[in-house]
Amino acid sequence: METEHPMTEKESLLVIQQMITATKKGINEDGYLYLLWGWLVLFATLGHYVLMTFTDFKYPFITWMSMPVAGVIAGIYFSSRTKKRRVKTYVDEFMTYLWGGFLVSIMLMLLVMPKVGMDKVYPVLILFYGIGTFASGGALRFRPLIIGGALNWPIALAAFFAPFQQQLLLLGLAVICSYIVPGYLLRANFKRQNV
Repeated sequence: METEHPMTEKESLLVIQQMITATKKGINEDGYLYLLWGWLVLFATLGHYVLMTFTDFKYPFITWMSMPVAGVIAGIYFSSRTKKRRVKTYVDEFMTYLWGGFLVSIMLMLLVMPKVGMDKVYPVLILFYGIGTFASGGALRFRPLIIGGALNWPIALAAFFAPFQQQLLLLGLAVICSYIVPGYLLRANFKRQNV
């Protein structure tokens, strides 16, 4: 039976340094998931808008069918990234719960959409996007995500008073502000720190 011995000062400093490095790498997001979801939602919402406004196509919402595929891609990416990390930080755990709760909330809103109407659901989805990116920005200490998330709230407010077709455009604006622009800034920051 092996007995534990107290760590030396050098060992303690090494453990602290490893934890700080792991935390920095955990916080140092590469922006991939923000860009994936941002671009897919933007294309889906603009596609929906174009089909609804400029064609007689019976199912303009068909553009949203790409979302399950994106979910699989995001799940694989997140899973492989999680396996590579040796240390799970509090930020990692927080982000897992935040985006897990976000996903459940989105799914519930989509389930009740036939009952409450699409024109009521999209503004709420914009609010969810704002909460997710605002909180993520705070956890990551990344101001563009915080600002992008906060910008979604006035966009959501406008969407509550807009007709459905304009809500689609507002949803596109929301993901540009909260996902796409911060995603590219995260990617640039990641590349700069990992050269």
